[in-house]
Amino acid sequence: MHEELTYERLARLGFHRWWTPLAAVLAAALVAATAVCGLVVIALAVTWALGGNIDDGASIGSPLVDNLLALASIALLLPVTLGVARLVQRRPAGMLHSVVGRLRWRWFAVCGCLAAVVAVLVIVALVSVYGSLADLRLTIDPWRFLGLAVLLVVLVPLQAAGEEYATRGFVLQALGAYHRWVGILGSALAFTLLHGIGTWSGFVALFVGGVIWALLVIRTGGLEVSIAAHAATNLFAFVATAATGGLDIADTTTAADATLGSTLILLGGDLTYMACVIVALKVVAQHRPGWMPANRTPAIEKAETSIVQVEANGADASAVHR
Repeated sequence: MHEELTYERLARLGFHRWWTPLAAVLAAALVAATAVCGLVVIALAVTWALGGNIDDGASIGSPLVDNLLALASIALLLPVTLGVARLVQRRPAGMLHSVVGRLRWRWFAVCGCLAAVVAVLVIVALVSVYGSLADLRLTIDPWRFLGLAVLLVVLVPLQAAGEEYATRGFVLQALGAYHRWVGILGSALAFTLLHGIGTWSGFVALFVGGVIWALLVIRTGGLEVSIAAHAATNLFAFVATAATGGLDIADTTTAADATLGSTLILLGGDLTYMACVIVALKVVAQHRPGWMPANRTPAIEKAETSIVQVEANGADASAVHR
């Protein structure tokens, strides 16, 4: 039969029964937990070997080390989800990237430019409301800041990609195999809970933002649009925090603790980004049709045929770099 699949339905390309999406989510959660525990054990061992101070397991060395380790731990979700998709669901891991089995770099560049502008506007708005733009200045040693900035440029995009592949990718497709809105709402909930339980306004900001980004992923047929937004927002926020010495302070606050005012600003940023992407799609379609992202797989006779085609087109999909 001929069938074109949208992004959230791609888990049906592999071994699919009514129970496989739930089993795959459970397998991914177990593998991720094991990988994170392994990373923490290694970090503790290295800290102990170097004579570092371990405060009853509450901190590994220093708040800075804890923050960097947290970024690395979330980045592990990237290889975990790709591996589970390939080995457990028995489908091309590249289908987590997009409907064509790979990252579409030109479209990603377009999304990155839009996301960077929106992220700057959001951060400026937050600082203006809750502080002063004068607070955005370098207060630590410039060379130390440069080193931290390099680390953040590497780790933050991987951390953002890890969250996106886990929620808007793996969970969206696993639950979307049942129904589109089961996948959208389920992925938004997973994304929200990944940040912890905070204020009700923080929950709303994350959940509604998760729904918006999931809709954009489905509309554009891939994760480029959400990875770009997530990476840009987090990178600017972390670099600004590093510049003022914030990474050296123990702080467990996340987006889940957002106030009502912050929630309105964050949602305004999400809606602005959505509008920009919609406009960009129209502009690209008119002036750069070759850059236009497909939002469905090509019509195919059999699912088995599609798997062979996708694997041929996206053989390198297991290695993704931001």
